[in-house]
Amino acid sequence: MNIDKFTITSYDQITGFDRANGSLEMILDELSDFTLSHEEEKTDITGKGGRVISSLKKNKKVTGKGTNGMLSGGALAAMLGAEIEDGKHIIRYTDTITVSSNKGVTTETAIGTTGNEIGTIYVRDANNAYISGGKKLTQTSAAPAMGEFSYDPATKEVTFFAGDVADGTEVITFYDAEAEGKKISNNANNYSKTLQIFIDVTCQDGCDNLFHGQFIIDRADFSGTFDIQGGSDPATQGFEFTSMPNLCTGKNSLWDFVVFD
Repeated sequence: MNIDKFTITSYDQITGFDRANGSLEMILDELSDFTLSHEEEKTDITGKGGRVISSLKKNKKVTGKGTNGMLSGGALAAMLGAEIEDGKHIIRYTDTITVSSNKGVTTETAIGTTGNEIGTIYVRDANNAYISGGKKLTQTSAAPAMGEFSYDPATKEVTFFAGDVADGTEVITFYDAEAEGKKISNNANNYSKTLQIFIDVTCQDGCDNLFHGQFIIDRADFSGTFDIQGGSDPATQGFEFTSMPNLCTGKNSLWDFVVFD
């Protein structure tokens, strides 16, 4: 390899690790763009006639900024100062129920206070409006009267008052349910993490030989300022960090770059 004449052809991935125990915190392997920026302040020292006779250099700074083509749970957790929790979590479920013979069945099991697991069911009006029109049915723990319904969580069955809702009518309701999944919490008292990161790149020299490179940053302080975008384009993961010296080891390098076959 010839590193007197070479280029970085691609940023391949960024991995981040907990600085205390070395556990993997994040992987960004769909990098659509990335820039490692370098700054240095220079103050001119002037002499007779205002001529520059020397300079004072200080405040060296390295920042990394880029975009991953897909959202990364680990990166979100790093920028929020959060952990990823695996298990059962409460969600608000939107359910459309078709009524047949004064009955209906929820898709999920509604949870909550006994006799008030669902609370309200909305029936559309002639203009298909739930909120600005239609009517609201209220849950009861007894046999339903007009304008009421009952719910059995064991069977997920909803019972309406006879003749209150015509067969084939679609009604809508919103209730809490328990879902198996992963959770990231944005706690107001937690702030973004500082990780040890490794930036893997592919390099090519002037003779078209390919080789690998890796930037090693012992203390990458991630920014907690970012956007989660969506809409016509898929959501991407923007991120930014500042490199800092490793004061625990007395190491002052802002990054090391290793090239290898």
